[in-house]
Amino acid sequence: ASDASVRGDTNRILVSVVIPTYNCARYIGDALKSVAMQSYSDIEIVVVDDGSDDKTQDAIAASGVPCRYVLNERKRGPSGARNQGIEMCNGQFIAFLDADDAWLPNKLAAQIPALQADATLSALGGRMVPWESDAVDARFDSEIRRYSFDEMIVRNRLCTPTVVVRRDAIDRVGWFDEDLKLSEDFDLWLRLSKNGIVARVETPLARFRQRSEGLSAGNRDRTFALDIRFTRSLIDRYRDVPNISRLVKQGIAAREFERAIELCDVEMRYRDAFIATVNSIRIWPWNNPITPDHPLTRLRRLRRI
Repeated sequence: ASDASVRGDTNRILVSVVIPTYNCARYIGDALKSVAMQSYSDIEIVVVDDGSDDKTQDAIAASGVPCRYVLNERKRGPSGARNQGIEMCNGQFIAFLDADDAWLPNKLAAQIPALQADATLSALGGRMVPWESDAVDARFDSEIRRYSFDEMIVRNRLCTPTVVVRRDAIDRVGWFDEDLKLSEDFDLWLRLSKNGIVARVETPLARFRQRSEGLSAGNRDRTFALDIRFTRSLIDRYRDVPNISRLVKQGIAAREFERAIELCDVEMRYRDAFIATVNSIRIWPWNNPITPDHPLTRLRRLRRI
């Protein structure tokens, strides 16, 4: 393992990049190169290999990108791997990237000045686009949208491979919950939004791969069920929030409708899409929980199905 980091101007703030990986030898080279190609250069990379049995370590060496690398003998899962990476970080800012995704070249250069300019920001994310998309690189004058805790409950606005957090902020609220098997990132963003401010750059910052194993119907149904279960648990987790039950209802309705769109447009399971849309309306019969300014969207979706 190499302890070298990708460093640039010493007057700039060091950003630590945590990349957890498990059997991603085919993809991790692209992820590492996307970090090395950043126009913001004061970076260190920490790769936590969560027990891969493919040739991940060889792929890292072949990429030629300097990084710190650790191989777990016992699998800790995404939360444990990210927490292990955080322990190894030296930066004031910590960025996260998944081994099968990649950043656009100006990603950090668009985020770090914004974080430096506004000390109230605890975390700053951005949008993601499919791997094949003709995305335009991140703009330095992009709009930054802040999201309240209430808005985050209804819908997770932060994509983990785009997020940069302040080290002191994540130390205050706690790291990833290793007891959670899903939504561990959403759980952390909620804690940050309740104790500070989270925001999103309204422009693409990263690309994601739609891997076949993640698109299988059985896997998506299970992921959705776990997501709904976690959302319901927020009522107990945030009993001190007066309107938490109402927010959770709206959040479940939003997730049902998002799943309905996916079932209709991607999986072509029209009966299930119809049921999910009806569930969304039944749970939250008022305005559209995703885009309140378009109240008839769900009725139009029913007609389309």
